[in-house]
Amino acid sequence: MIRVIHSEFAKLKRSLVLLLCAAAPTMVALLSAVMLMDRDKPTTWPMFAMGSAAMWSYFMLPMTVTALTILVAQVDHGPKAWNHLLALPVPRWRYYAAKALVVAFLVAAMSVALVVLLPLAGYAGEALAPGRQLTGSFGWAETGWLLARMFAGSLLLIAIQLWAALRFRSFVPPLVIGIGGTFVAVAATASKQGAFFPWLIPTNALASDPVRAAMAIQVGLYGGLAAGLLMLIDMARKESPAS
Repeated sequence: MIRVIHSEFAKLKRSLVLLLCAAAPTMVALLSAVMLMDRDKPTTWPMFAMGSAAMWSYFMLPMTVTALTILVAQVDHGPKAWNHLLALPVPRWRYYAAKALVVAFLVAAMSVALVVLLPLAGYAGEALAPGRQLTGSFGWAETGWLLARMFAGSLLLIAIQLWAALRFRSFVPPLVIGIGGTFVAVAATASKQGAFFPWLIPTNALASDPVRAAMAIQVGLYGGLAAGLLMLIDMARKESPAS
């Protein structure tokens, strides 16, 4: 299994995956700095971190997961490499499990990168707009824990998008699913059922109601593990992902 995972990472060196993983958290940090410079009222570090996490979970995370899963799947869809891979003496499920683990690792890495970039963005905003000083101190542990919960809640979204990206050779169906899910999430933000909608689960980690937040994270975490298992069973039964 380790060799299969290593092979997946080696493939990504020839793709745009690493650029995407660097650009997504950087864009959130830059936008946070710009928004800080545009504020008229004093802002605290916790408010700054919370607003940045909200931007990440509400829009950037779902769209990044959509793009990331498509790119990871297209690494083998594009050159039609599945026939060769599935003919090797390796259990089929390992290839799909490796892709799922790689995608989950990259999303977790982007979350860690965002924790590091946010204070830098705050300091940059203060330096470029001296009148926009942040009060208090940056909560490393609190911000890290919040983004960790968002990551756990995003596992269901990751499983759905990766399943679609592997299931279809064309990138269009998973792209439509990702865009459609994000669009519905915008309209369903305030609904009671939003805590169970995969594209809104990470955002619900910010819910003021601790019960709702905990429920959403559990749905995302355990639902993601269940959906991932179903994906492995479904994909391992097929002659090739696109058949």
